[in-house]
Amino acid sequence: MDRLQELEAFERDQALQRVRDRIEESFRPRADGIDGLCIDCDKPIEPKRLQVLAGKTSRCAGCAQKHEQQLVGDRR
Repeated sequence: MDRLQELEAFERDQALQRVRDRIEESFRPRADGIDGLCIDCDKPIEPKRLQVLAGKTSRCAGCAQKHEQQLVGDRR
């Protein structure tokens, strides 16, 4: 049982690190050629959204909402 708990803790830590890395990456400057494109659907991110979030977003509003709902669902 201890080995299973260790494995689950390791996998949980790995998943958390991937989320942290993704968040950190979203705040890094992006290349001009891809700036303003959603990382999920490759469509342009709404200009007002980019303005309000000071360009520190990597998803359009629709994909961001889906992503947040998915995260909430994963926590249940």
